[in-house]
Amino acid sequence: MYGEELIGMRKNYIRLGVILLLFIICLSTFRMIWMGFFQNEIQPDIQNGVLDIQSWDLGDKETLVLDGEWKFYPSQFIMEEVSRAGSESEILDVPEGWNDILNSSFGYGTYRLQIKVNPDIDQNYGLYIPSIRSSSEVYVNGRKLSSSGEIASDEEQYTAKNLPQNVVFTANEEGNIDIVIQAANYKDIRSSGIIRSVKFGTEQAISRGTQISSYFQISIIVIFLIHAVYTFILYLIGNRDKYLFYFSILMLSIIVTSLLSNGDKLIHQFLNISYDFDFRLANTLLLVGCYALLQCTNHLELPYWRRVFPFYKWSIFGVMGITLFLSIPQILFLFPVYYLFAFIVIVVTFCSIARMYRQNPATNLFLVLSFFAVVHHYIWDIGWREQSIYLTFYPFDLIVAVVCYITVWFKGYFQMHEETKELADSLQRMNKEKDQFLANTSHEFRNPLNSILLLSKAVMDREETVLSERSVSELNTVLNVGKRMNLLLTDLLEARNLNRTKPRLNKQVISLEPIATGVLDLLQLSSDMKQLEMINKIPKEFPAVYADENRVTQILFNLVGNAVKYTSKGGVTISAEKKEKYAEVHVTDTGIGISGEMQKRLFLPYEQDNATSGMQEGGFGLGLSITKQLVELHGGQIWVSSEDAEKTTFTFTLELASSQEAVQLPVQTVRTAAKSEDKVESGLPQLNDGRASAVLLVDDNPASLLALNSILSEDMYDTVPVSNAKQALEEMKKREWDIVVSDIMMPEISGYKLTGMIRERYSLTELPVLLLTGGNADIQAAFVAGANDYITKPVEPVELKARMDSLITMKRVAEQQLQFETAWLQAQIQPHFLFNTLNSILALSEWDVEEMRKLLNELSNFLRSKFRFQQMKDLIPLDEELNIVRSYLYIEQVRFGEALQVKWELDGYQGISVPFLSIQPLVENAVQHGIRNRQGKGTVVIRFKKDTACSKAFITVEDDGAGIETADIANILQGNSGSESGVGILNVEKRLHQHYGKGLMIDSSLNKGTSVSFEIDI
Repeated sequence: MYGEELIGMRKNYIRLGVILLLFIICLSTFRMIWMGFFQNEIQPDIQNGVLDIQSWDLGDKETLVLDGEWKFYPSQFIMEEVSRAGSESEILDVPEGWNDILNSSFGYGTYRLQIKVNPDIDQNYGLYIPSIRSSSEVYVNGRKLSSSGEIASDEEQYTAKNLPQNVVFTANEEGNIDIVIQAANYKDIRSSGIIRSVKFGTEQAISRGTQISSYFQISIIVIFLIHAVYTFILYLIGNRDKYLFYFSILMLSIIVTSLLSNGDKLIHQFLNISYDFDFRLANTLLLVGCYALLQCTNHLELPYWRRVFPFYKWSIFGVMGITLFLSIPQILFLFPVYYLFAFIVIVVTFCSIARMYRQNPATNLFLVLSFFAVVHHYIWDIGWREQSIYLTFYPFDLIVAVVCYITVWFKGYFQMHEETKELADSLQRMNKEKDQFLANTSHEFRNPLNSILLLSKAVMDREETVLSERSVSELNTVLNVGKRMNLLLTDLLEARNLNRTKPRLNKQVISLEPIATGVLDLLQLSSDMKQLEMINKIPKEFPAVYADENRVTQILFNLVGNAVKYTSKGGVTISAEKKEKYAEVHVTDTGIGISGEMQKRLFLPYEQDNATSGMQEGGFGLGLSITKQLVELHGGQIWVSSEDAEKTTFTFTLELASSQEAVQLPVQTVRTAAKSEDKVESGLPQLNDGRASAVLLVDDNPASLLALNSILSEDMYDTVPVSNAKQALEEMKKREWDIVVSDIMMPEISGYKLTGMIRERYSLTELPVLLLTGGNADIQAAFVAGANDYITKPVEPVELKARMDSLITMKRVAEQQLQFETAWLQAQIQPHFLFNTLNSILALSEWDVEEMRKLLNELSNFLRSKFRFQQMKDLIPLDEELNIVRSYLYIEQVRFGEALQVKWELDGYQGISVPFLSIQPLVENAVQHGIRNRQGKGTVVIRFKKDTACSKAFITVEDDGAGIETADIANILQGNSGSESGVGILNVEKRLHQHYGKGLMIDSSLNKGTSVSFEIDI
């Protein structure tokens, strides 16, 4: 394993080396291209202080580098009258300092160069002098054109300033240009005098070069300034990341240093800064930049460096402070110290970056490239300075370095963003899972709770007359405790539902006084146990509010219930007052109070104030959170004011109804809690057919099944309990059921899926389904699956029976309607059919008595079959159904003779059963609408085909009659045809669906005929 890692690291380093090599080659190539593009300088031969270019034609882009032999007058200012008489000169190569001639960097002297140009060319010329240490004056043809600082022969009258100078002039009539530069230095101990190449050319050429250089310097400063500003802003508004702060400092130090010392020293064009302060500030900022660069890396993770760093930090801070107060010679004397600090920074930065790269090569590759881009820039910059080369400012190395460094940041930012997003998604998922866990737990609690309440209620109702008073009291206690637990579970589910979706409010004009009275009555039992006084101070004439009545009841119930919970003596008061467009409702108690700290988080979920009192009333701490959300859904606010150990007042606001709406407020009666469930139960509608309702109970919890079975009396309900959906489906095949009562949460096949499977065979009225939910079910999904109704656990017996009886009544009414429809269909033996048949009998009586008897016998069989009402829901042998068909067809053939042809294609149909009157209506429809409509001969085919492999059989009735339009087929199957025969087809369609889950299949073409078929189980 270690060997594989070593090989991988080696490959990674080789890859890095190749990338760095290509990177440096690219940077150097761009440098060379830059030099070739902007270095249009020509270096002529200057001898003995004279340059002869009379034959030259200077263009607007070419410049001359005046490097060569200049005359130098040591310790003389030849432009002064006193010095001109006995001036003696020496030859000095420019650019070189005068240190060898004056034997010191301190002193003064004069440089002189004569240039001969073509006198016939009227041309403005320019001279660009980048640096003269450390003060100078420029004369051309005896006229002073520029100066930097003040020259003097002694230090007292001398003022240092080393700024670039750009002068414009013309040659005299003979074409001579006499350039005199007087310089002095008493500050800088380095090489003094002209230390950079002087450029000469046309005014356009010199101006063009200096402007381009300035533009590039400004551009790089602007880029760096933008990075400095936005990183500092991010530092202030973010999490105060030190890397942002120090990167901003690094950018600012580079900017100010560039403005002070590099290139055209642009800052001096706007501010008058002394040479000494310029020198101190530039070198101080160099140290600041070194320290900031170091802090931009993870340098403290390097071994041993963590111990050394405090000494380095305070040392560099000390040198920074000292530098601000030193003279220039002293600062120059400390240059080795500055270089040492810079060298240490470079080494530590390199090691830190290398370590970071080793830890994460993909992310920190750009950091390595940034470091090498900076090093590459300063190597070239120092090399140009040492060779006294002045070129147009080159910005791209630094831009590449900054871009690479910022890329690392942004890459890290986006990676952190993705990680944060994943963490947020994970937290949201965990939160949802937590909510789902609570919901599932609530459902699991509701099942045993439902069983406890139902069994307790069943025992109470059944044995109340024989139980002792103590047993009845204990059963009542069980019921009350169960109801309290139900409220806790309801809070859990309500909190989850509010977090998932905002419920829609059914706002209307309501009065607060009856609601408050109802809530107080509902909670009177709890208050009586504690001897609390419950007071409703809301007057009956208080203005109406515009709100959801059920939700307002829930709000008051939660607040009053909370007050009762934490109040042991005194009372609870509900009051209200009008405040502009809102009503302020107050719930005040004389309880234990709420601490100030707890008031800040009281409305958060799962928060309870248990610290101030030993009153542990239980609960989840969700009631107030739910209340706050419900109030805010109404557009109101809620707050609390409390004093420890004295009282607490909860206040919430509701929108007042407008005066027009308030006029329409209906008269409301005070709602009180039901005192006796028996009274409610006695008012339930009774089913009037006298037989017990067949109820199929489905629940995977045996206790729930037992509880449900116990509260459904045997004289009214014929119950069959099953423990899963598969058993329920098997039971549905055995007999007819009036209702299915099913739990939703079941293994393998849920209540949703079971309902959908029932709906594949039975409609909503043919077999009602009542679902039992734990409170966390998706009710919309239940109705979409096909449920008729739902009831939330724990189930109240009165509510369960009422909902069941309502659905059973609906089913029986629908059945009666279907039976009436079938009876009506049976009565549709049209008079003309009977008249025609009787006429045929009369005719046969005259010439064929035997045939007449046979016709009478077939008519008798046909009518007898038509009026067998008790068999409408039963399956009969296929032989019997075909006998009805044969009787009908025999009668029709006697009437129509050869015009009606019948073909029988029956293959092994013995032992097969079909619904009563399922084939004869199809044959009758084929004769009446298929054959007769064509006014000619026609054929009816009755076909039976068995598919043993699939345990299916297919029965088909075909005719070659007039046919049916495609658009009318759907109307016939949906009962929208409006014809009498259409009712017969619809009746067959419904009964086939009940028995087999599938109906009729109709295939028809106009003027070609119709085929009607259906599939049965064998």
